[in-house]
Amino acid sequence: MNPVEGEPREATREELARLIDSGIASVIDSRVRPVVHANFADHASGSRAGSDVVEQAETGAPDAAAEDAAATEDDAAAAERSVHEDGVRLLARRARSSGELREELARLDHGADDIEGVIEEFTAGLYLDDLGLARALTEKLRESKRASRSQIRVKLRSRKLPDDVIEAALGELDSDEEFELLRQTARERAAKLGGLERHVAERRLLGFLARRGWSGEPATRAVKDALDGAAKGPRGPRGGSGVRFQ
Repeated sequence: MNPVEGEPREATREELARLIDSGIASVIDSRVRPVVHANFADHASGSRAGSDVVEQAETGAPDAAAEDAAATEDDAAAAERSVHEDGVRLLARRARSSGELREELARLDHGADDIEGVIEEFTAGLYLDDLGLARALTEKLRESKRASRSQIRVKLRSRKLPDDVIEAALGELDSDEEFELLRQTARERAAKLGGLERHVAERRLLGFLARRGWSGEPATRAVKDALDGAAKGPRGPRGGSGVRFQ
């Protein structure tokens, strides 16, 4: 039976195959499927609008008029979305802290009371998990960047995480592991400071560690150990393989 002109219909197998081959099948979800059906219906009825959409799907190159129309539709849809819908859309893109979500929903002109209600709902349902996010970021920064506690704290604050959550995540780091990371970092840097007077090497190494978030007595002790070890080298004080300080 021929479709009634202007009435949406399901796409045929051949039409869906063309869409899959063109690499856009991933966008045919519950948000766009009605639009796809309507476009296929227009195409079946011989309208130019339907042909344009199918042609764009196959070539991946929509014209300027189509882009303008899509932008207008997106703006209209955004104005009609509830704070809950916007929250779901934002969290579907990537994990966010409650602070990040609050800021982005406010940017979308949602009311403060509505935003707090959604954040409470998402937190209760574990769609928002500030502590879990803080732990994951802490582990990643420590393992991949060898970041100090101070560096991790700065990063977590940039993700709008609450201070109590940040301190809880940092409190789970091992203190001995932190000092060993400090010592290792100092040793590696000291190996590059050969030829300098001892006090100059100490000052530069302390500055380097401070920029990475280490200071005070632990940093001073690590610098002394690193420079002593660099001067001695792996073969001892007379082995001739260490870094020399003037």
